[in-house]
Amino acid sequence: MHLLNRFLSTYGFEGVRGFLISLFPSFKYGTEPHTLTFSAVLAVICEFLGISPFIVLVMFVAVIVETLTGIRASQKQGMRFESFKFSRCIIKVFIWVFLFFFLHSFAKDMQFRGDDWIYRCGVYFFEVMNVMTMIYFVIEYLTSILENLAVLDGKPKETLIVAITDVFKSMVTRLKDFKK
Repeated sequence: MHLLNRFLSTYGFEGVRGFLISLFPSFKYGTEPHTLTFSAVLAVICEFLGISPFIVLVMFVAVIVETLTGIRASQKQGMRFESFKFSRCIIKVFIWVFLFFFLHSFAKDMQFRGDDWIYRCGVYFFEVMNVMTMIYFVIEYLTSILENLAVLDGKPKETLIVAITDVFKSMVTRLKDFKK
């Protein structure tokens, strides 16, 4: 143990305890139950939907940002906050979650059926569809957020979307010209 403490001290750690506190700083603040709970819940959600923790966090942030910018855009247009409109947000999130669960479930089902080429093709197909759905989710929520931001800037909803579409079309045109 003395040798380990000496080794760790060469890196500025005050023994094994200092190293472990550096490795797991939540223990220093007493937040380890919250950290472990959050990690477990996120892991279950990721496994259930077949998506990575990063995507779950991105989705969560996108939904929150879209909701908050939507509320502010509505206020700017003189509309009151209505629980009816908020429930529409919940329904949309539920549908996205269902799509991820559906595609992941089919991929898992194909995987458990066997190792025949047809099942491997099925797994690949549903995994690709799941990733496509993730990308589509991000694009759709980004579109909605950009619409809300345009309204907050006092512009028509489609202003930022049209600007981004024009940039994309310009890039495609330049790539086509480059090929020639």
